[in-house]
Parts: sequence; structure tokens; C-alpha cells
Amino acid sequence: MSARAMFTQYGPPEEKAWEGDARDRYADACVEHLARYAPNVPDAIVEREVLAPPDLERIFGLQGGNIFQGEQGLDQMAFMRPTPDLSHYATPVHGLYLCGAGTHPGGGVMAAAGHNAARRILRDRKIGGLRGGLRRKSASAASL
Repeated sequence: MSARAMFTQYGPPEEKAWEGDARDRYADACVEHLARYAPNVPDAIVEREVLAPPDLERIFGLQGGNIFQGEQGLDQMAFMRPTPDLSHYATPVHGLYLCGAGTHPGGGVMAAAGHNAARRILRDRKIGGLRGGLRRKSASAASL
């Protein structure tokens, strides 16, 4: 097992908190905690790379190093993610929909936000009468 497969979400976002050997000490503490429940883990680690929140922000552009596109506080959970006004995938801009880690159910559930957004788009098109037009185009394209 490589420690690259382990992620921890919470750590200080300030660069100063990660000076010196802070990254290694943090990784050691995480592995030590995990070993309480899975004692074979420390010996199974072949290599590790510790990316602190400032690294994630610098390398990947994640604001504050947050892998879930924003803090998942109580005010941004479930039906209120990312905000109550944008929580059902549609935006005030016609035809613009949201999906990804910043929308419900968040970044820990793979592809669920995309699935939910696609369902919303199909529902909106059906209500707006656009879905039938898409079917006609598909049928004519199939006859070519």
C-alpha cells in the first residue's frame, strides 16, 4: 500500500504551519492513528508524499487547499450546497448547471453530483419542451 492513497482533509491552510518537518510529523501522526485500527498499515507503506493545504492550492488551484471546493460546514451541507439558491444544480443563467465537489452530495461521492445535475437538465428540458426536439434530432441522425 502506498500512503499516496490516504487523504486527510483537515490541516492548517497557512504555509507557516507547514514549515520544517511539519508535513512529515503530520503524516506520522495520521499513520499512527490509523495503525490503532489497522496495525499492519505502517509496515505496508512503501513510500509517501505529503501535500499540505498550501501545496494543494499552489499545485491544483484549490482555494485554501480544500479538496471539496469549499468548506463543508453546516451552512453548506446537503440541500444547501453550495448555497440554498444554487443547491438544485440549476443557476440563474439559462442553460448553466453546476456539478462536482462543490454541489450536493459533495466531493466524497464519486459522480453523484454529475448524475443529479444530468437528471435536473433532463427534467428542465422536458418541462421546457426541448426534450422532444432532441429526440427528433437523434432519430434523424440515426437514419443517416
